[in-house]
Amino acid sequence: MKSSITRVARLGALGVASALAFGGVAATSATAAEGAVAPTEGDAFDVFARDLFKDDAVTGVLFDGEKIIVQRLQDGAGAASAQINASAAATEIAEAYANVEIVPVTEDQLAKPTAATDVVGGYGIGLFDNSGNGGVCSVGFPAWTPDGKPAVLTAGHCTGDGAYNNVYLTDPKGDTAGGGAEDLSTVTPTHEVGQVGFNQFGGSGNTAGAPGDATDIAAIDVTNADLDLIAAMTDWKNTNDLSASLASNITGVGTAEVGETVQRSGRTTGHSTGEVDTDEFSFPVGYEGYIEVEGRLVKGFAAETQVIPGDSGGTILQGSTAVGVVTATFQDQNGVEHMWGADLKTGLEAAAGYTVKLDLPEAKVTDPDPDAPENNISWNAELSGTAGANAEVEYEFVQQGAKPTWDEKKIARTKADGEGNWKLTGPATPGDYTIYARSTSGFNTSDATSIDVQVFPTAPGITSPENGKTYTDPVTKITGNAAPNTEVTLSGDVNAKVTSDADGNWSHSVDLADRREYTVSAQQTINGKTSAPTSVTFTVGAAAPAAPEFINPVDGGSYVEGQVPTTITGTGTNGATVELRVGDKVVGTGTVDANVWSIKIEQLPVGEHKLAARQIVDGVASTDAVITITVTAAPQEPQQPEQPQGEESPAPQDPQQPQKPEQEKDGKLAPTGAEFNATAPIAMGLGLAVVAGGVLLIARRRQLNSER
Repeated sequence: MKSSITRVARLGALGVASALAFGGVAATSATAAEGAVAPTEGDAFDVFARDLFKDDAVTGVLFDGEKIIVQRLQDGAGAASAQINASAAATEIAEAYANVEIVPVTEDQLAKPTAATDVVGGYGIGLFDNSGNGGVCSVGFPAWTPDGKPAVLTAGHCTGDGAYNNVYLTDPKGDTAGGGAEDLSTVTPTHEVGQVGFNQFGGSGNTAGAPGDATDIAAIDVTNADLDLIAAMTDWKNTNDLSASLASNITGVGTAEVGETVQRSGRTTGHSTGEVDTDEFSFPVGYEGYIEVEGRLVKGFAAETQVIPGDSGGTILQGSTAVGVVTATFQDQNGVEHMWGADLKTGLEAAAGYTVKLDLPEAKVTDPDPDAPENNISWNAELSGTAGANAEVEYEFVQQGAKPTWDEKKIARTKADGEGNWKLTGPATPGDYTIYARSTSGFNTSDATSIDVQVFPTAPGITSPENGKTYTDPVTKITGNAAPNTEVTLSGDVNAKVTSDADGNWSHSVDLADRREYTVSAQQTINGKTSAPTSVTFTVGAAAPAAPEFINPVDGGSYVEGQVPTTITGTGTNGATVELRVGDKVVGTGTVDANVWSIKIEQLPVGEHKLAARQIVDGVASTDAVITITVTAAPQEPQQPEQPQGEESPAPQDPQQPQKPEQEKDGKLAPTGAEFNATAPIAMGLGLAVVAGGVLLIARRRQLNSER
């Protein structure tokens, strides 16, 4: 799966690149005849360009199809193109050839480098021995050495069992996936990567291998400090900058699952996807999960996607999880093209200590809200955040405007749970801080996030007098606790500034002798930050009086609408002021005289009402006396039925005469209830009802007679 390339092509490419970048090292060409035509291709053009680059102001030598254009930096920002002061060498060369023209350029017009040193999975690499022979493969994964230095993983067979020890990046535009030739004639090595630090193809020591000892992995120790290794895989859509167009970040390491889709990237066929259809192909040997590649076993998995030479070592992801590197291509029993991927976990076990570089989810503080315009918290407040599941989280507090040092002596650590939630304790000293956080795993570190907070001290304590307490004697001292040696401000009915001692205790002398209620608040100020207040309310004077009592109405009483007492009465302490409330509304006050009080109120509506009364003696209020009464709706007066026209009302019966029963059964009267021997009060009530009914009937009859 690697493709061969000779050192001749490599040196030619590097020689031109060096000349263009650093001004050239070739000997000056022979003086040209006047009016001659300069060479526009081949080695002669390379030598001609090197001569021109001896002028430090020359920034480019290009052939546009007709002329050789010599780009030269202007001597001054205001220099006109007709006044270019070219060096004698460049001027003489340009004037000696009819097809050479000097064109001025400014700093803004200079060619800008692309991110050619950003190394991502799928990038092309060339591997060479000391004689310049070798081949091309692809980057599998940016990685770490056992001691945490940059490394790159690829396939073990790409190293020629360690013979191809020198590794370079290749120009993406010259790679097949970037539009280059399939015969490798356009491959251009660019930046040195480093040297092979570990390789295994097959078994240990690059033997044929056996189950339990069969992989295809190589680790390249990066020696070029200019390279920036990015935990991502390119999709090959932007050959000017492979890191600018990514198929996926790399967030973890795992094992390919059968039936799931993988995506892979390499310098020959670019980016593609395919389903993992089995990890149990057993030809041409009978070991499950292994396949023979050039006579050596490799443990891995198959996926239905095409790869060709040069893709070897390339990245294989399932989702964003690293699962393997490209090892080989084969056809299954049905002639379908398949890729064989070397299992990454097996390879990492063999390459003991090398690990994949990961793009970790950021660790973010979520409480307090990082998007809030201002975040005020108390010292030692508990803050919470999110990160990757089970991630290690590092955090550091710095003064606002400063940057984190990530010094081991200054950072703190916590751990996210299985759902990625974590907590930390905020700064212990008041001030303006920026909290930086990042997640870590092995040598991997996420980008840092930050949140600005203002840290305030908590409120100081007031230990005496006690909140809600009544003191019969004058109060002569306010005491409390705060941070040691801290200014405490008292306000309310006492205004003063005091300083706590080394143990945090403070006190202030007062003379609170008036028989009334007092409120005192305390705040402490540290580093210009003032806490919220602590407040106590207490009473100086006699003990609180007993609650008053109700006489009328009574607790639990029920009244018909419009018949509720409007004068509420009760008993209390002579001279006390009684305050009456219905629900939460004060409806009146009165003074206790001869141990009795009364307060007039308006009629209460239908419903349940809670009446509360308290009495106040010398400014000290009692607890409430509470009763509940119910007001019911008044009954409706019954309506007399109207008689049909032309009919007379039946004559009223004499109420003194016994009435004939409406129904007789077996010579007996229908039940009336009389047999229950009603008591006298009930009988009297019935008698009155009969008499009243008789009066009403007579009145009605007289009225009818009068109408006639």
